[in-house]
Amino acid sequence: MDAVILGAGDLAATLARRLAERELVRRVVMVDPSDGRAKGKALDLMQSGPVEGYDVVVDGAADLAGAGRFDLLLVADPPAFDDPVARASDLAAAIAAAAGTAPVVVAGLQAAPLLEALAARGLARERLIGSAPVALASAARRHLASELDCQPSGLSVALMGRPGQWVLPQGTAMAGGTPVERQSPVALRRVLAALNARTPGPVALAAGAVAVVRALLSPRAAVLPVMVVLQGEYGHRGVAVAVPARVGAGRIQAVVEAPLEPVDRVAFDNAAAARSTFR
Repeated sequence: MDAVILGAGDLAATLARRLAERELVRRVVMVDPSDGRAKGKALDLMQSGPVEGYDVVVDGAADLAGAGRFDLLLVADPPAFDDPVARASDLAAAIAAAAGTAPVVVAGLQAAPLLEALAARGLARERLIGSAPVALASAARRHLASELDCQPSGLSVALMGRPGQWVLPQGTAMAGGTPVERQSPVALRRVLAALNARTPGPVALAAGAVAVVRALLSPRAAVLPVMVVLQGEYGHRGVAVAVPARVGAGRIQAVVEAPLEPVDRVAFDNAAAARSTFR
């Protein structure tokens, strides 16, 4: 499998390295208008391959046309536009012209406008995924572990919503098989405050994207919290929101509709109704 990463900044370089180290693909191309920047970072990763023990080919290109054939497209650090709405629209046009049926994984935090623009251009929503919620769910587990004085590996959470308006539905955050709110009524509120106050860094976002790529490459589905363009699920259509979904065999197989308490339903609906800017 060949993968293209749109961007050549910190997130793109970290993502390229993670894909290469795990040998999830055979070739990675970072695409950036400054192809010297992309090629320079690619050369650095190629030269570290014998030391790290991977044989993946890493290259750089100035545009998608120069990247050659690919089976997977990841959006990491795309070029900036003055107008965020125009940015999402222009990116969607370029991606739609080149992606074909390849899955598109948007690794950045503010993925919703781009996913919605791609869906509006006719790309199948089953192949459009925002991976940042996987990183945020991991951060939520880390914060919960600190609140409850336990190991993150013993915790599970179901993250929903959008940046700045995350929702951890009651009864879905579990510690040792018991809902967290039964152990600490304030823990979830503190965790949500922490998630909404801080943006994940490139290493965490890259780890989330790699987790989604691994699920896409597996014939068996994994349930992950991902950004998805809803098609009637949870009462919303055409809007990209983080929800639990079954991901596997190259696509989103289904959105998992979890029951929501009234307070969580209001919070989720407010998040779905909000419009964020792509950056």
